[in-house]
Formats: sequence, structure tokens, C-alpha cells
Amino acid sequence: MSEHRNPSKGSSEGGRTMGVPFFDALWPLILDENPCHIESKVEEYFVPSKPFNRLEWHTYLARVGYPFYMAPHELRCCKGARQEEMEDEDAEKALNKEVEERKGPAQADFLCRGARQIRPVDKEVEQLKMEQERRQKLAYDFANRRYPWTMQTPSHELGFTITEELQQCFKAPMELIILQRIHDHDCKLMIIDLGAEVDIKDCQRWIKFRPYIQLLALVRTPQMERSLQLLNVFHTLLVEESAENSWNDELSCSLRTGFMYAQKIQLLKSCGEPLVFVFSRLRGICTCDNFKILRRA
Repeated sequence: MSEHRNPSKGSSEGGRTMGVPFFDALWPLILDENPCHIESKVEEYFVPSKPFNRLEWHTYLARVGYPFYMAPHELRCCKGARQEEMEDEDAEKALNKEVEERKGPAQADFLCRGARQIRPVDKEVEQLKMEQERRQKLAYDFANRRYPWTMQTPSHELGFTITEELQQCFKAPMELIILQRIHDHDCKLMIIDLGAEVDIKDCQRWIKFRPYIQLLALVRTPQMERSLQLLNVFHTLLVEESAENSWNDELSCSLRTGFMYAQKIQLLKSCGEPLVFVFSRLRGICTCDNFKILRRA
């Protein structure tokens, strides 16, 4: 048979239950020593008796999108609200005063002569037409550009005027005559035939022509080609010279080769453009004692 425990034995067996003496004697004393006030009201919603003054928690709940939670309404004290209202009134008065000050001269100008800001219709149409033509020109120039948009037009394409100061810079033999022919015939390219024994110092005389014309040098040695490239002024073309050819044949070959190369790198816009061909009968002494203006018919 199972053994039934007697409640009167208290917690002596296993410590699981408390006996009758505890509830009859000790428990009433504990309640008397620890009084607590319990109020309960039957209400539909809970109304806290103490205010919750942690507004940042309200703001956090509203920001994170807590369901059906409304942002808190900030209540200001009377003095702060009154001071803010006074500041708003002062700002509004200052703005109205500024508007009235600007309004007077504008109305006087409009009543006397008409507002200066209002442009007549014919001038407005003319202005819009000029702006449209300017935009069309810019678009056309950009679509048909030959050089990068950020670069200016090369100086040799702008034309020039021979002044007295410019004449003083071309004092060597035949230089001023060549410059005048370039101006008269509107030449864009000069082909210079260099002999095998011509020094780099003699080529420096042609640098002054670069602002007015493109320079293409026909050289016979790789060393001379490298020296001219370092000057960053000449276009260069290495041409082999044959001892079997006559002077006339070699000169014709140089001119034909230089002309074809100039077309290849687009130094000439068309085959009919005039060019200057500079050559020397004394090929080993100087770069120029003769020149011709050539135009392909």
C-alpha cells in the first residue's frame, strides 16, 4: 500500500510542503509585518498613475515603425512658447518691411516708364533667335571638329599679317620672300628637302616659320630624324637616297614621297592646296638656296 503523508508533519519530510502550524501562526505575522496596498479598477484601457517622461523612447518607437504608435507631441512651457511667437512676429515684420522698401521703387519705375525688367516682344524674339543660332553654331562646330574640343584652332589656320615687326624676324636670305609667298598663296605646308650632310644647326632657321605653316622635313639619316623629332617642331620622313639616281630624279622622288606622306597624315586638306617646296642645289652645304610654290591642277 502506498504511504500517505500527514500534513501536520510540516516540511520535515523532503521539504516539499509546509504544515498547518506555519499557515496558522507564522504566515499571518509575515503579512502584518509587510503591509501592501492593492487597488484594482475595472477599466477598458490601462491608465498609468505615474507619467512616463522618457520622450526619447517614444521617439524611437515612432521611428522604427512600431505598430499603431504615434509620434509624441512636444509640449512647451508658456514662456518658451511666448518667446518663440515673438521671434516669429519680429522676423515677419522685418520681411514685410524689406518687401515694402523694394516695392516702392519698382512701382514708381513701372508707373512712369514701364518696368525695366520687362523686355519688349521684338527684342525678346531677337534675343531668343540669337541664342538659338549660337547653339546651332556650337553644335555644328563640335560635330565637325578636327581637333579636340579643348584645343584652340592652330595658329597656321588663322592667317596672319606681315607687319614691320614680323619682317625684322626674317632677315636671312630668301626667308622674307618665302613668308610673303606663304601669305599670298595661303600655303599650309612646307616640305624641306635636307641633304645627307646638312647639320641640325642649319635646320633651326625654319623654326620661326612654324606659327604660320606646317613643316615636313625629308631626312636621309636616322640620326638626323631623331634630332629633328626632339625639337618637337617638324614632321619628319626618312627617305633613302640612291647614288645611281641623278640630282633631278632624286629631287622629284623626294617631292612625290613627301606629298604622298603629307596627304596620308592629313597635313593637306585636299590635293589641290598649294605648298612650299624648299630645296638646295648645293645639297651638302645648306638647306635652302631655292624654293617653289607648287599647286596640283
